[in-house]
Amino acid sequence: MRAGFPDIVFTIQEQIAEDDRVASRFEWAGTHSGEFLGIPATGRTVRVWGIVIDRLEDGRIKDTRIIMDTLGLMGQLGVLPSPQPHLEA
Repeated sequence: MRAGFPDIVFTIQEQIAEDDRVASRFEWAGTHSGEFLGIPATGRTVRVWGIVIDRLEDGRIKDTRIIMDTLGLMGQLGVLPSPQPHLEA
């Protein structure tokens, strides 16, 4: 992430803890100025949301589950194919 978006900034929007789990709703923003997932730098600024659930053990993160708006990220980077017109038979 840092190689593709060296100016990346994460912001926690909301956080909920229960037992040994912490759920965090976050947003990150940055400029695509390095290769990311094989995509050469586009120079575009992006803003992406996500949710992560961490499980803690002995005060440390033991495992993590994350969902992030990767489709929205790819759209902001301009790498999604253009929709094809629907042709009626």
